[in-house]
Amino acid sequence: MAKGRTVSARELTEFDRKWLKIAQSLSSALGKLIREEDKREEFLSEWAKISFTRDAGAGRGGGKLQRDALCTRGRTDQSPFSNRNLRWHPLIIAYETPSWAITVEDISIRDDKIHFVINNRVYSSEEVYKLESEQSLGDYLNEPQITTKKPYCAPHRLWENYAKSLENWNDEKWTKNSCAIPAAEYSPAEYCIEVFALLAVIVLDNRFNVNYETSVEVIMKVFKDSHYTPTRQFSEVVDPISIEDILLCPLCKARLNEPPAGIPTKVRPSVFQPPWREPKREEGEPESIQLFHVEPLIETEIRHTPKLTRYGHRWCNVAMADRSLEETINFMEAVVKAHRSSCNTAPQQES
Repeated sequence: MAKGRTVSARELTEFDRKWLKIAQSLSSALGKLIREEDKREEFLSEWAKISFTRDAGAGRGGGKLQRDALCTRGRTDQSPFSNRNLRWHPLIIAYETPSWAITVEDISIRDDKIHFVINNRVYSSEEVYKLESEQSLGDYLNEPQITTKKPYCAPHRLWENYAKSLENWNDEKWTKNSCAIPAAEYSPAEYCIEVFALLAVIVLDNRFNVNYETSVEVIMKVFKDSHYTPTRQFSEVVDPISIEDILLCPLCKARLNEPPAGIPTKVRPSVFQPPWREPKREEGEPESIQLFHVEPLIETEIRHTPKLTRYGHRWCNVAMADRSLEETINFMEAVVKAHRSSCNTAPQQES
């Protein structure tokens, strides 16, 4: 499996740098809102640190906001998927090409590298980050502010002829070809930077006692100074009438500095952890904060957006699995109804 960093992780286009610079400006400006020096340092190092790379950097690279808002998930499977990459990376993979992407003409394999044929030109795995189509996503999303170009897609049918040879590739070969991202995790740069800002508002209010109204005011100033006009979605989400709801966990509606559903969680018994490795047990706690999509990510739609992306409790996130918020609530209601019905019909013991 691909164990190393994504291909061309340190290579950025001017378009990529533009958005990372805005993210850096947001981080710096928002960090100044935290009065306590130790808390400010925590926010800037653990949450808001920016790495000018495609994958948020190795080791102690970019912070959680960059990893969650701007980058895809880390992957190390036997596939051409990147082990993290920018969500607006111009090459995606899907079963079928979604309506918001352009189909790659062909793929080929030579010298243990995957090559992609686009507009009669061949791009190696190291070069695909340079891809730029002529079609904007703005028209598709009905957002004139969006200038991100449509990505290219290598659908399932193009890989079928290479299945036998690729199944025998070793770790080294896969690592050299981890150059594409899943279509379900794709999002234009404009939505990504807005999700970054939105998640920062949630964290600052819940963890660092910074009022959301103050955070939004700073964000809008940074956007203005960066000559960026927010999309319709972002403007609707940060409207004073609706923003208070986004500060809560989408499922249990408790604040993120409280236990899931306000129910005290049990202390988990200690388990062995190699003392020579950085502990990550805290990330698995029920109350830990995780990226949360109100509707599950799918290949046919772009759902990593300000409207659908939040932070929530890990327990609540796991409970949703790959279902929407509405489906999860309906399921839970059915489970509770079934248990209550079972209790009411259970035979009564004689006193």
